[in-house]
Amino acid sequence: MRPYLKSIFIFLFLLSSTLAWSQGALLRRANNEYNRGEYYEALQLFQRIVASGYELDIESRIKVAHCHYDRNNIMEAWSIFSELEQHLTGHYLFLYASSTHKIGFYEGAIDLYRRARPENPRIQGQIDELIRACEWALANPIFDQDINVLPSLIPTFGQSFGIQYFGDGVVYSSASPEDEGQRGRRDRTGRSMLDLYYSELTNGSVSSERRLFSQNLVFPEHVGATSFTPDQKRMYYTRVVRVRGGSVFKIFSVEHDGRDWVNERELPFNSNDFDTGYPAVTPCGKFLYFASNRPGGYGGMDIYMVEIRGRGNYGPPRNLGPEVNTFGNEVFPFISQDDVLYFSSDGHIGFGGLDVFKAANVNGNWRNVENMMQPMNSSFDDFAFVINPDNPSHGFFSTNRRGDGDNDELYAVRLREPEDRVESEPADVIPVIGLPDSEPEPVIEEPIVEEPVVEEPTVDLSMFPSTFGTMVNSSFDEDALENASVRILDSFTGSVVARGSTGSNGRFLITIPDNYRREGQEFEIEVSKSEYHTRKLVANILELTEIERNGITLTRIFREAALNEISGLIIPYVGSEITQEGYRILDQVAGYLQNNPHVVIRLNAHTDARGDRMNNLTTSQNVSEVAKSYLESNGISGNNIIARGYGERYLLNNCSRGKLCSDSEHLENRRVEVVIWRFLQ
Repeated sequence: MRPYLKSIFIFLFLLSSTLAWSQGALLRRANNEYNRGEYYEALQLFQRIVASGYELDIESRIKVAHCHYDRNNIMEAWSIFSELEQHLTGHYLFLYASSTHKIGFYEGAIDLYRRARPENPRIQGQIDELIRACEWALANPIFDQDINVLPSLIPTFGQSFGIQYFGDGVVYSSASPEDEGQRGRRDRTGRSMLDLYYSELTNGSVSSERRLFSQNLVFPEHVGATSFTPDQKRMYYTRVVRVRGGSVFKIFSVEHDGRDWVNERELPFNSNDFDTGYPAVTPCGKFLYFASNRPGGYGGMDIYMVEIRGRGNYGPPRNLGPEVNTFGNEVFPFISQDDVLYFSSDGHIGFGGLDVFKAANVNGNWRNVENMMQPMNSSFDDFAFVINPDNPSHGFFSTNRRGDGDNDELYAVRLREPEDRVESEPADVIPVIGLPDSEPEPVIEEPIVEEPVVEEPTVDLSMFPSTFGTMVNSSFDEDALENASVRILDSFTGSVVARGSTGSNGRFLITIPDNYRREGQEFEIEVSKSEYHTRKLVANILELTEIERNGITLTRIFREAALNEISGLIIPYVGSEITQEGYRILDQVAGYLQNNPHVVIRLNAHTDARGDRMNNLTTSQNVSEVAKSYLESNGISGNNIIARGYGERYLLNNCSRGKLCSDSEHLENRRVEVVIWRFLQ
């Protein structure tokens, strides 16, 4: 062998050995962080390994899914778990079942919980409760027509929650746009730090403008979950505090001196050994409710109460008992003016994740816990419900139901009250134990006989949404799109019903005229923006909330003709098999990617709305994986392909569940979309 060839071979051998050692070192670091419970750091290291061109083994991919689950990126966790289902055992099988539950596929979750039960003997009772919750959710699909929910206009910057009424507006926790970038303040899970912000209210609607609530209340760690005394001169709030070995939640109080919030005090029942947070002052101002995982509870976070005795003194914490508290987490208590306890729980029977519940004060004890039902609750986390003390038909709550479930947003609530509702003054005391209520004497009235009157039936508009709003983003980089034009047309007449445009946060909110709020109303929604393909959707008025949850994505128009052609391709399939035409299209995609290795595509698979929802989601994921495998067999790196199945989440037409459509109309929705996602550096 010639000397220079020998030198080249030695160099290549040493280079490959060095790279392999480097990846091995990264993998060891990732596993160490994972074993320490530092899931965000572990996830970053696993992703660095993948970005360098190395494939993770099955064990590492399962750990990646667990990291996503811990960060509440449920859709991503479910997607990875579903690919590795045959390799899941023990706790990981339970996490897969829980992910399936949280995205609302209750039938599949029941089967997975039953499989996970014998492998998780310590939590079999908990699994039994979760199975009952899935069965209950399947039996209770009906929406409460007295409740209307819609996203607020508050810019989230990735995270906003825990709203409270104050003055002429609202106070809430939110990330700062300055913390959005890589150099911003981050916690150990990689999330931007949360500060307190204030927005004005106009006619019950919150302004999209916001300002920092107080510079005195900016801390190195998260702050949020506030509550004000009735005179609004004192505020309680939750702070994350660093302690040896990690961090805990603690409750603090501050006073308003007429100009700003001062005199911060830590409450005496905090501890460095457990969490104490989510304060809620009663309307009378004499009691403080909060959540804590202190010893002696029923599991997870429980709700407690203390008496506010003044001068910084408080009574002993008292657990609300097993009627309210469960093996799970009970958080975000709120006591309304009419003496109802609202709270969120993932232990009571519900739709998945945290649901909002209410309890009645019966003889001084909280009893008769009830789920607030859909649309307030969903399979995702729904929490921190509050009611306007001056207008009990208005309120807010927080939810992560849109997107992948990893970002909390603020939603407005409109409650239809009974016409005979009598507003009462707030009670002086809301104790855990009190005197029995006296029963009023029955009133006997003489019946009044009237002539029958024939009236035209009135339309109850409250069952139909009064607004429509969501986020518009780019399929290329998922950025929010500003100044996108939105038109809503009547599908029957083609006339324009309403129009609007997106703000700097990519969101819009359009009022629906009352004469279009009616049963059977069909809309065509048209979203357009320069340099993007126009998107058209058809939806019934009662299906608008589904679009609001999913958002609207526009496909970018590229200057390069080949990019546009590739990005607009549709791969057909029948059943779970890609058609011959589909494979010809995949050959075209493979040819392009071979010549353009810097391009990363997404294969987004969709089904129609027939059959089992869980099976549809699984089928779409399997089809997208088949398409990905075919491209890999043609020499395309897996790092250039992201395969995702969305089931029946994004329909092209109005053939949703319960609609009578032909087979050809249903088949329009069964497709794999090729989308240019990003460019590698």
